Amino acid sequence: MSLLAAAEHALQAAQRAGDVDALDALLHPRCVGAGPDGSVFSKEDDLESYRSGFLRITRLEEESLDVQEDVLSGVTRLVAAVEAVQGGTVVSARLSYTRLWVRADEGWRVLAATLAPAAEPA
Repeated sequence: MSLLAAAEHALQAAQRAGDVDALDALLHPRCVGAGPDGSVFSKEDDLESYRSGFLRITRLEEESLDVQEDVLSGVTRLVAAVEAVQGGTVVSARLSYTRLWVRADEGWRVLAATLAPAAEPA
């Protein structure tokens, strides 16, 4: 397994556990994300959603993962079945995550991410 794939799996584990410290270490300070509704959020917004309990992922099951990397950057494309409690509402979706990773002294960190509904398998 590549180091980038390992970093992606560590990120998934941190999301499932709501581990704000691990997420903080894996997200670049200038990380920006875009949600399925088009909303844009910062690293601090993401961390605060976990810290406050607004977002609690109860299931994140990887269906497929594609990893591409070069010396300084990489991209992971994950399709996952996700169940969560968001703002007190239970949500369940099949999501596609695309993450741009950059290599830093302390390892791989997410610089940008998008999540969107995934197409149903054929």
